[in-house]
Amino acid sequence: MPLYPLLLAPIYKEKVWGGRGLKELGRVLPGGSETMIGESWELADLSVTNPSGGGGEAARSVIRNGPLSKRTFGDVVREFGPVVTGTMKLSPDGSFPLLLKYLDARENLSVQVHPSEAYAAEHPDVHLKSEAWYVVAAEPGAKIYRGLVAGVNPERFQVAAQNGSVEALLRSEPVEPGQCIYLPSGTVHALGGGVLVAEV
Repeated sequence: MPLYPLLLAPIYKEKVWGGRGLKELGRVLPGGSETMIGESWELADLSVTNPSGGGGEAARSVIRNGPLSKRTFGDVVREFGPVVTGTMKLSPDGSFPLLLKYLDARENLSVQVHPSEAYAAEHPDVHLKSEAWYVVAAEPGAKIYRGLVAGVNPERFQVAAQNGSVEALLRSEPVEPGQCIYLPSGTVHALGGGVLVAEV
């Protein structure tokens, strides 16, 4: 069977910091106005997710059109191989290595950092996770956080984490629709409130 353009069913994730902004993209969101959707996973092929971000269960995109309807994107990747993936290498478990999603931040997200190359070199059980954001929408004055201000050391950061003043140690940047922001693994980062991004 020849392949055709695949439409994937989004996987919605409720988040306390989320909103209803995805409706502006024509989405019919689950729940009522009180249901805060923070993430819409557009393409996922994960056998297990991080409990804090994905809930710990598997997350596999399901095809919603044509003869492959109701099969997972991962099924198609494994059946059609390079016809779908090109020269991209699969993850060690055979899954598609990219996760594509929208994040709708009504409020500031928690600060996070994925392992740096130096940390991963000393801890073979962790993996790098670089990300990129494309700003789809941003309210006036909206910003993101990327990196630390000069002079921050681990001790100062630990004190700030304990007394709730971490935001003052982060580099903030105003954003507007159309911007692309690269976040190499090891970069401290967070979305500010009022920003809707597509993330790879």
